[in-house]
Amino acid sequence: MKEKLWPFITGFGSALVMILAFFIPSLQDQYDRFQSRKIINQYEILGDDFYKEERYDMAEQAYQKAFEFSDSKRLDLEIKRLEAKINRVNINPVWGGAVPEDLEEIDFQYVLHLQHGKENEKKRLVTLNSYGLFLVSSKKLGEAKKIFLEAAHIDSTDVLAYINLGNLYDQLGKKDAALKNYLKALSLDKTNQRAHYNLGLLYLEKNKLNDALHEFEEVLKVDSTDADAKLQYHQTLEQVDLLKESK
Repeated sequence: MKEKLWPFITGFGSALVMILAFFIPSLQDQYDRFQSRKIINQYEILGDDFYKEERYDMAEQAYQKAFEFSDSKRLDLEIKRLEAKINRVNINPVWGGAVPEDLEEIDFQYVLHLQHGKENEKKRLVTLNSYGLFLVSSKKLGEAKKIFLEAAHIDSTDVLAYINLGNLYDQLGKKDAALKNYLKALSLDKTNQRAHYNLGLLYLEKNKLNDALHEFEEVLKVDSTDADAKLQYHQTLEQVDLLKESK
């Protein structure tokens, strides 16, 4: 009986080895894919967190890592990476200042091409404001104006679009149009520091010192540590005092 079972057991053992040889790599591959998905998801979550914090340079890097780990080169991750990349223009708060050298106009155009539709309006709005800043930095003021106007058309309550329009009109020498847009921004957000500060600078240009002083005060009510607002407030106050003394 034992002699008859042995060949069967031997054969069964060989078959088992073959089965294991077939399935073990498959199981390992599945495990590796599972681990890879976990890594991709973690990088994606990290990128989302950085994006919400407006740390666009770090968000771009996180999405790039997730994309690289993705065997199928997921388009959604690449889009997120590009969105983070183009919004790096917001890292430099100086109007018309330098933008990251690796940014190209085609990056904005590509993302906008993918952001059509009602469901993408909020994302498109962010992209338009960033694109406009890029165009201003590139001295394409006419094109920038169209982009900011499109942003305001998409959402008539978007404060940033009106601030950007105010800055642009101010740069173009259209002071009344700039004033109108700053006031529109403040009608939507009465505590917006950027709108108050830029409006204060505009009043200074118009030699409306008391109005300028009021705007800088409003900035300091929101943030008493704002160094630029402090400087402008004290300099304007000195001018107001000198005028009083001269009368």
